[in-house]
Amino acid sequence: MEVTRIAIPLIFSRLGEMIASLLYFSFIGHFIVDSLSHASLAWALVSFLTVVGIGFFSTSLVKVAGSNNLNSDDIELDLIISFRLAIFFGAIIVSAIFVLSSSVSKSLTNSGDLEGLKALLSLSLSIPALYLQTVIFNFFNAIKKVRYELIYTWLFNATFVLVCTLLVSTNSNTNVIYFALIYSGLRCFFAGLAFALFNLQVHQHIHQFRHSRSIPTIAYVNYFIGGLPMALCFGGESLLFFMLSFISKSLDDTSLSAYQASLHFLSIVYMVSIGVGNATGIVVARHYNLKDFHSLSTTYIQGMKFGFFILTPFLLACFFLKADISAIYTSDALTRRLIEGNILTSIPFLIFEYVYVVTRMTLRSMGDFWIPTLFTISLLNILGLILSVGLLSLYDHSVNSIFLALVFCSFFLMSFLLWRLGNILKNTNRNQLAQH
Repeated sequence: MEVTRIAIPLIFSRLGEMIASLLYFSFIGHFIVDSLSHASLAWALVSFLTVVGIGFFSTSLVKVAGSNNLNSDDIELDLIISFRLAIFFGAIIVSAIFVLSSSVSKSLTNSGDLEGLKALLSLSLSIPALYLQTVIFNFFNAIKKVRYELIYTWLFNATFVLVCTLLVSTNSNTNVIYFALIYSGLRCFFAGLAFALFNLQVHQHIHQFRHSRSIPTIAYVNYFIGGLPMALCFGGESLLFFMLSFISKSLDDTSLSAYQASLHFLSIVYMVSIGVGNATGIVVARHYNLKDFHSLSTTYIQGMKFGFFILTPFLLACFFLKADISAIYTSDALTRRLIEGNILTSIPFLIFEYVYVVTRMTLRSMGDFWIPTLFTISLLNILGLILSVGLLSLYDHSVNSIFLALVFCSFFLMSFLLWRLGNILKNTNRNQLAQH
């Protein structure tokens, strides 16, 4: 099955990306426990900006996957613009964070807050590299060379573990900024390696590819407009979790640490959804361009079944191994208890989230961007925040209420997207029958 062949390495690649951040949290949570909340907040902002970029550049994945001719002018233009905007937007973000940090640091008196700000600036240096990496592996994944990202991701993790281990074993005054700088430095180095690989491989598929090609301004405008809905969609989702970080912090620092650790584990499981969703979307894009809607529906169902098979062990781990999971993140007993409760509450959320992610990515490959985006923002950001505040006020004034709110709003989003896809396929089949 084509979806399975693509999905397995994609899932392990996505899991590898989350393992990198798990390693970051684990080193800090065990060696610099007092800095975990500040490191978590810095990571939340960088994660949000990264996810926005992934959404923005995801249109290239769909375009290349659905193309019948990679040597077409549109594909070459799309790739060149992607590279240029990845560097440009990454540099703008780093500059903005630097200016903001410089101005805010002058008014800070708390050493912990100042350390968190420096950690944010250090982590932000990785953003241009992450954007560049996204563009490169969107291309390779779309042409079904998914093994490249798999090797790249786990090689990065192995190097990160090695360098961090050397740091903690040789430096007794280790702080969170050292870990952030190691992470960003390795991201930039590995992005350079990925770019070199791309330049070696691209001419096998696009014979006249040239980075220096002149591109009219209107092409950049069209690219920006095309990438905007998925950037808003992914960014809206990530923004919700970022805003919930502040709600958690308003409870206390322990709640913030528990929230970020719980969310991080859920994000690891989310990589199953992303991997299967991307694999399904890659195959669906070709079927949609060929107007083969029977194969499109079959691919969606196969992808959904395969993903549930992969997801089930994670759900069982949430129920039976929650104490072991919490121990990975921190040795603090109170934080661990909160993490365990959050993970248990989130089991239905993981199921609903999986279904809506795969369905939304299928709709994306069918050219349906704006309606799923608007409903994602409405049901997650607006309803999610309302439910979170309401449950905290009326039900349980603890971080667990936030995860309960996610269960409800993800159920509503899943239900709408399933209805949307079913309605589109039903109308398409009706039109095809009418034409015959």
